[in-house]
Amino acid sequence: MPKEIVAGSDAKGDCCVTVTSGKALAVVVATDDPNLFERGIREVVDETLAALAPQGRVKATVSVADKGALDYVLAARVEAAVRLAFPEIPAIAPKVRRRPSANDAPRRSRLYAPGNSPRILVGIELHGADCVLVDLEDSVPPAEKPAARVLVKHLLCAIDFPNEVWVRINPLALGGADDVREVLLARPHGVALPKAESKEDVVALSVELAKAEKESGVPVGSTWIMPILETGKGVLHAEEISCADPRVVVVAFGAEDYTRDVGARRTPEALLFARSMIVAAAKAAGVQASDTVYANVDDEAGLAAEAKLARDLGFDGKGSIHPGQVPALHAAFTPSEREMEEARAIVAAAEDAEKRGIGAIAIGGKMIDRPVLERARYALRFADRLAGRQVEQPGSPRASAVEGKEARR
Repeated sequence: MPKEIVAGSDAKGDCCVTVTSGKALAVVVATDDPNLFERGIREVVDETLAALAPQGRVKATVSVADKGALDYVLAARVEAAVRLAFPEIPAIAPKVRRRPSANDAPRRSRLYAPGNSPRILVGIELHGADCVLVDLEDSVPPAEKPAARVLVKHLLCAIDFPNEVWVRINPLALGGADDVREVLLARPHGVALPKAESKEDVVALSVELAKAEKESGVPVGSTWIMPILETGKGVLHAEEISCADPRVVVVAFGAEDYTRDVGARRTPEALLFARSMIVAAAKAAGVQASDTVYANVDDEAGLAAEAKLARDLGFDGKGSIHPGQVPALHAAFTPSEREMEEARAIVAAAEDAEKRGIGAIAIGGKMIDRPVLERARYALRFADRLAGRQVEQPGSPRASAVEGKEARR
């Protein structure tokens, strides 16, 4: 093994784990208050090492400099450092139970969070986002990606996510395949594919997901895909991407990379073509469309205006980079009471027409065609799911940071 391997950081809420070559296993713990914390830290480290190498194959000194890390962060940093030092040691495969999500689950908001920052990840499930999207791509420096994917795995195993949790991987050729193999052990609801540009990109990801699902005991086909279109080529191929695979349930737009790619300024006019292409392609494929993030977290009026524009164009949701943006997105993409009344009236008229054997549906002398009826039915299902979230308290995954143990928060 290399002489010394380090995983983690000295940032608040994290820990720095150093594995140094040696003749036998030794564990050294440094913490601000040894009387309070050292015993608990050692328990987590010992359990993680036992899960990684039960035969005692780790012959090294494992040093932990703790900065207030939660147990799952400690376990992730130990696993990452040990596996980087001993590449032959396989990943920990926790037992995770997670309720699957519907293909048309509400996705009004997708809240991004960097997968390498324990401090930012703390409480990420508490902000009410329909979709938490933990990022392994743009927000994670290249040197930190191996440890970040292990941290994300432990996060997904240890934390209760009341709604959906997704992971944005790297492009498959740039570490994305490794991301898939690691995070699928924790059973995210879906995987977001950045910079998707063709049907082949999506199919290749689907193949990798199927392999990882089989290896980790996850039902094959149960992990959704969210292609993110961020280039001119991706936008022009929006239709084939949206139809590429049954796993695709939502197609997202990434305006920052798109404008750089095509040389445009980030104005509503410059983005109108791409947005319209993505919405039309997604709806033709029968999947959702999610708009790009709004980068100015202090501009509430601008966020509300852009969310309204996206809703008017046909998007079903929008990305967010700060928890404070989530309420505005939910307000924009939740059907109003007037829209719900219209939807109920349309569905009731359709049911009445069916009972009477009448093919044509009309309300107030205005004919209702099938796309309008299906949209009304979708709005009612959407409302039912939102109401169900408030009363059902959906089941959440529970697993340990190490095999066979209950997660400790």
